[in-house]
Amino acid sequence: MEVSKTTSAVAIIALFDVIRDHGMPIGILEQKTGINRREMDDPDARIKMTQFLKLWQIAEEVSKDPAIGLNLRKKYGVGIMHFVVMLALNSSNLMEALEAWMQYDMLICDNYRNKISEGKDHYCITYTNISPKHENRWIPEHHMSLALEYGRQMSRTNFNPIQILFRHADPGYGDIYEKCFNCPVIFDQEENMSLFRKQDLEMPIIGRDPYLQAILKKHADKSIENLSRYISFKEKVQEFIIKNLHKGIVDIQSASDAMNMDRSTLHRHLKKEGTMFRHLLSQTRKELAQKHLAQGLSITQTGYLLGFSDPSTFQRAFKRWLGKSPGEFRKQKIMEKPDPLI
Repeated sequence: MEVSKTTSAVAIIALFDVIRDHGMPIGILEQKTGINRREMDDPDARIKMTQFLKLWQIAEEVSKDPAIGLNLRKKYGVGIMHFVVMLALNSSNLMEALEAWMQYDMLICDNYRNKISEGKDHYCITYTNISPKHENRWIPEHHMSLALEYGRQMSRTNFNPIQILFRHADPGYGDIYEKCFNCPVIFDQEENMSLFRKQDLEMPIIGRDPYLQAILKKHADKSIENLSRYISFKEKVQEFIIKNLHKGIVDIQSASDAMNMDRSTLHRHLKKEGTMFRHLLSQTRKELAQKHLAQGLSITQTGYLLGFSDPSTFQRAFKRWLGKSPGEFRKQKIMEKPDPLI
């Protein structure tokens, strides 16, 4: 049985404040989302991603702010801060803080994963959604803008990224992106990604407390251990698929190699959870294809991101999945009212 993806309560508190400030009573909001606001004061409280996205939708509607994913960072302070961020705040420099954030990112939201890769004079931070059905623009915007804001606060400098890349199409508020990131922002990309100069991430953090960091790390390690027990094997394999589709190397052998087991063991674990690798691969591609096309990506871009060798192969697969061509599906989505969760 697949476990629902969850997120921590910190952003929920900020979103509740926005919605309340725009006139919606907390009681009505709780009825609409199924979230008990008082329970969110528990630092370890979590809610389902479906509830979280509903909350984002309501916040955008009542605030009439399509850029709320970027602007919500202004709501944060010491009173609205996850303990993983506090752990990062007490690192020796920004690189160590970033590594701490990534090591424990699933405690903030288990729907996304972060990865650092090193270039000649820069670092690249990739932010990956591991559940296609929860694809959206709000959370990547919020996560990447908030991480930059914290970095500036920690170092007490106003450094800027080299470049920011987003998977979603340009939503039409370029001035807010420019004000937030102060660097080139590119849309319709393979990954959500931030590029930083090495010297910027080597800047020391002012006023760190190593003793507090040790306490928070101990709590984070225990929390990770508890949360990991509820992640299904199927979800782990799907995470591998999503991260590697665009490389065109996703098959049962590459998945079993990445998970340090032989093919028969991987097959047996998936069978216990009621699926097979080829079915999981096809379902993941199907879900991602619909998300990419609905977000405005071209048929060629979508096929490439899903690991198809040529557009015609992707088009045949899509027709088999949904009974219509990618072009027909895309045209239908353009004619429909935009889905607020995209």
